[in-house]
Amino acid sequence: MKSFLSVALIASFSLSTAAFAAESGTKKDKKDPDRLICRSEEVLGSRLAKNKRCLTAAQWDEERRTQRTLIDRAQATNFKNN
Repeated sequence: MKSFLSVALIASFSLSTAAFAAESGTKKDKKDPDRLICRSEEVLGSRLAKNKRCLTAAQWDEERRTQRTLIDRAQATNFKNN
């Protein structure tokens, strides 16, 4: 009886794992710009506090471009003033 129960338990786990694998194949690709990405960011002035920000991949790319532009401008104006 115990062996039948263990076989049934193993079979149910393997079937649920196969169903999960099939379901995860329908998830959005890594190159999809509409997939949601959540990141944890540290709060300035605190050692423990963190904020969680969730944006789409396209929004993260745009933010990265904006930050890079601001850095480039700051460095260019600083270089011209010296």
